[in-house]
Amino acid sequence: MDGIIGHEAIRRELRTLALSDDPPHALLLAGPEGTGRAPLALEYARMLNCEARGQGTGDRGQGPPMAGFEDGTASPNDSPLPCGVCRSCRLIAERRHPDVIELGPGDTLCKPRAGESAHAPHPGSRDIRICQVRGLIELVARYPFEANYRAILIDPADHLGREASHTILKTLEEPPGHTVFALITAAPEAIIETVLSRCRRIDVRPVPRAEIESGLVARGVAPKLAAEAAAESRGRPGRAIAFASSPGLMGDRGRLLERCARVAGESTTQRFAYASDLAERWRRDRNVVAAELDAWEAFWEQQLQASAASGSERKDEARGIVEALRATELARADLQAQVMARAAFELMLLSFPRLTLAPDSEEEPATHAR
Repeated sequence: MDGIIGHEAIRRELRTLALSDDPPHALLLAGPEGTGRAPLALEYARMLNCEARGQGTGDRGQGPPMAGFEDGTASPNDSPLPCGVCRSCRLIAERRHPDVIELGPGDTLCKPRAGESAHAPHPGSRDIRICQVRGLIELVARYPFEANYRAILIDPADHLGREASHTILKTLEEPPGHTVFALITAAPEAIIETVLSRCRRIDVRPVPRAEIESGLVARGVAPKLAAEAAAESRGRPGRAIAFASSPGLMGDRGRLLERCARVAGESTTQRFAYASDLAERWRRDRNVVAAELDAWEAFWEQQLQASAASGSERKDEARGIVEALRATELARADLQAQVMARAAFELMLLSFPRLTLAPDSEEEPATHAR
């Protein structure tokens, strides 16, 4: 399925930028994971390189958008962009275009220093390293193979190491005219200010549930499943699409919410054990723990709704729940900023109020092992 549901205002903005005389050389797409940041960046790359973009605008797709004709009919640039059917659109959608490069932690574009014979491979790196930035700088100095614009997607941009961040500055500020960058992040506060200042920022926010539901139905998802997936996604179309494709994932989320309910009623000692388990699992697979943090946010939002529905007698409880939501958000930011995972989780759990909830007959052991 197409990863973009909603964000019509952003898509209009991207289309305007793509059709301008001088598209911005660097965008920053900031927002929670699953909201559609990477699909939007890929759509921008398609807009810049779509064959429809060049109709009536001169060589290599350059030039301003044309106005409509006097008889009221649309100009070539009023046609859908991207068209979705030309060679560039198809290759980019399939992530096979040689001029659309996705750079993340690992070995992509790795270029050791001249004479550096002891440079070890690092496919499991958690950061985007300076050796990758060196390879990137060398790449963008050459003309694209076939595209009007080479597009470099850096995801997640907050994983640019400090040395790598400083090395990429000049290229971000003055890239070759045939290159654009899209930096994708859930934690813009973790990116150095000198990098941020060189980008045009676009905030990608959660999408309303009704919009996600209708988007799924339009893609052929059964209405009942679309409603369930939209509700569970918490405004993140990418997650809703995953739920619709694999409904069993929603069962996993349900089990996570049950775990949250159990931990909310546990002692400090048990919470510390859970924090230790979270830290160990964070070391092995960050995506799994990120999903658990999402579940905590959903859990506390449910508790806040229940508290609000009960009236004024639960004001103190509501304040504690709001503090729990803030603590979860802070933990996520601390983890993005490379704070020690166990300390971040312990602080989060100590900030949670203790709730007395109905016991679960299938309670897990205190270690909370998966």
